[in-house]
Amino acid sequence: MNKVIGLTGGIATGKSAVSTFLGRKGIPIIDADIVAHQVQEPGENGLKAIIAEFGQEVLAPSGRLDRTRLGEIVFQHPQKLKRLVQVMDPFIREKIIHEIDRYRDKQLTVLDAPTLFENGYTYLTDSIVVVYCDPVTQMKRLRRRDDLTISQASARIKSQWSLQTKCDLADTIIYNSGSLENTNMQVEDWLQQEKKY
Repeated sequence: MNKVIGLTGGIATGKSAVSTFLGRKGIPIIDADIVAHQVQEPGENGLKAIIAEFGQEVLAPSGRLDRTRLGEIVFQHPQKLKRLVQVMDPFIREKIIHEIDRYRDKQLTVLDAPTLFENGYTYLTDSIVVVYCDPVTQMKRLRRRDDLTISQASARIKSQWSLQTKCDLADTIIYNSGSLENTNMQVEDWLQQEKKY
């Protein structure tokens, strides 16, 4: 029987590192961010819905979505971010469900979704793993990774549920404030427990 694991965390807490580690173990990964990008490709209904909501200004000259421009709009205005999520959700959800069905014959499948709780995808999972790191480390990683100011990074962090709230709702917490080696050891231990069931 296939078990679907919801993998989430906060922005820049190290969820992608855990997802990569699991993928190397041969576990199918459904990456909600990749799914979102797929439904926002030129010609896709997701992109058409974004243009209808936010106008042509979110398009690059190539006709592709200008993610930087869209980010500038939505991360500074919580209501616009909420609207973007509402517009995109049906397209992303449909494709995620389709992907889960593709892997029904696998023992484990991971749904890697940064907004697993915020977008209400938890009903698609059997258990939830949250990747946590302390707030100072999170801020440093995010600013370094995306070359953001403190206010820009704070806006992105605040656009998601608090890490503590996510940890309170998790079945498993992976602590990722330290070394990648330490994080991978925790994931390996958790994986061994999962394979017993």
